[in-house]
Amino acid sequence: MALKPLGIAAMIGVAVICLVWGLRAYLLRRYEKDVAWIAQTALRFTPDPVDARAWAIGYYAGFSLLLVLLVFVAPNPIFAVGFWLVLLWVPRIVVESLWQRRRRRIDLQLPAAIAALANSLRAGLTLVQAIQRLADNAPEPIRTDFRVMANRYAFGASLEATIREAKERLDSQNFNLFASALLLNREMGGDIAETLSRISQSLDKLHQMRQTVEAHTSEGRTNIKVLLVAPVILLLMMSTADSEGVMMLFTTSQGYAVLLVAGLFIGLGVYFAAKITHQDI
Repeated sequence: MALKPLGIAAMIGVAVICLVWGLRAYLLRRYEKDVAWIAQTALRFTPDPVDARAWAIGYYAGFSLLLVLLVFVAPNPIFAVGFWLVLLWVPRIVVESLWQRRRRRIDLQLPAAIAALANSLRAGLTLVQAIQRLADNAPEPIRTDFRVMANRYAFGASLEATIREAKERLDSQNFNLFASALLLNREMGGDIAETLSRISQSLDKLHQMRQTVEAHTSEGRTNIKVLLVAPVILLLMMSTADSEGVMMLFTTSQGYAVLLVAGLFIGLGVYFAAKITHQDI
């Protein structure tokens, strides 16, 4: 009898190895995409490059151990695997949330940075020297992006390639306007300092308009938060009145189905509410 669990474990191990071998081409492509994503994401938060391959291997190892833990802890293996698949998206969601918050701060700092760049150019500095000055003196987090640009140029990349990489990395409409003006000036020439000053003033006015829109849509954003919190509060209230009935949601297949449908409807409600309250300017 002692050999039976070992035999089952060996069969599962062989099945996993065969599955990995059969999907090796897809897994290699997925690995390269994850490495590229980690490397690109790291540059959004720090000017220093990271070992993206080591981070990817650590990510895979951590989630593999988490799957084993969930299978042993959860009352239902199917629920454990489903919950694990959901958790696979959590790191990207958290990183994207942190990046969106950071990008909003960058957008707020961008008009002042552009104005400082224009003043440096009027003072006789070259564009590279002006960017280096911002990399040294600008406030965080926008300083990190100018440091990345300065580092890329120092390591041999052309200024045009450096600016295009920054556009792709930030993926911000405001920064795209600024970067396009720099690239156009590199090709056509002209008074770049005056152009940057006008862009800085336009971005300031655009920020004021966005503040007005956010003030008018604040009630809708509050409703989204209520929509997220209300089901949890109601579930806790019901657990005080009928704890056995509530526990059935987490211990039976029918309960899992109810939770799945409820989560789906909550997600759709939040999605459409966010679409209504979100305004592009």
